[in-house]
Amino acid sequence: MLKAQIPKGSLSYRAIRRLLGEIELIKAWEYLSSYYLWHAFPLDGRDHRLFQIVGVPRSGTTLLCALLASHSKVICLSEPYHQWKYDGFVDITDFAELLGSKVWRKHPGLLIKQISINEKKKLIGFKEIYYSRSHGHYSNHYFFKKNYINGILTIGIVRDPREIWKSIIQKHPEKKGKLTIKFMESWNDLVQWILESNVFYVKYEDILSKPSGTLKKACDYLKIEFEKSITNPKPIKGRGDKNAKIGMPIIQNKINEYKKYLSEDEIRQIEKYCSWGMEKMGYLV
Repeated sequence: MLKAQIPKGSLSYRAIRRLLGEIELIKAWEYLSSYYLWHAFPLDGRDHRLFQIVGVPRSGTTLLCALLASHSKVICLSEPYHQWKYDGFVDITDFAELLGSKVWRKHPGLLIKQISINEKKKLIGFKEIYYSRSHGHYSNHYFFKKNYINGILTIGIVRDPREIWKSIIQKHPEKKGKLTIKFMESWNDLVQWILESNVFYVKYEDILSKPSGTLKKACDYLKIEFEKSITNPKPIKGRGDKNAKIGMPIIQNKINEYKKYLSEDEIRQIEKYCSWGMEKMGYLV
């Protein structure tokens, strides 16, 4: 089997990170690169075509991005900020004709601005993973909150934290039995921000059980007409869940499976620590 071709420029970027690690400067690199990533080239909320999709890991952000990307009037990038930080480039193969290249090496904020300049008729959005202050130099919660305050359209996506932890240990079996406060605090922080700031949101479970109705609400929020095509995910480039990126159809029975995978202690801890948000979102009755 042929290996996928790595876009030119990524090897040199990774080599720099490796070199800094060898001379014990990798922590400095992480702090500086994170600060630059989330603070440089802020998005302009005066462009009402820009939107962001926000959610914690394994909550359906990639799926929602792929679904909205299927709309004829939407462009949606999957984690351009995180891809640029860790790979040194953003794969823009899907927009090669629009931008004249398959790889973007500059800051992702500049990428979004350039797409908005070249494409005048479509909404331009991106999905990124939300990390609260408990994640240290990986934190980026302030980035989404500032964008929202500045007028960037924002769609939060929320999923039952028990199901999220189940999904995490399915992907990373070594985490089984190692539930962290960091995970629960980040979920709480996101839900609290959504509810207290009146951020528009959808629930992952609703996308699976009633996709048309849920996506119609998202389209209404973005002020575009609902198209039946967006119930079928579009294959997209970038970082995120591999099944969602290849356009795998929605699987409706992937709900309430956590009891098969989580211990009673894990379930009890999540329900206790996340009780406020779970009650508000209807996950605890």
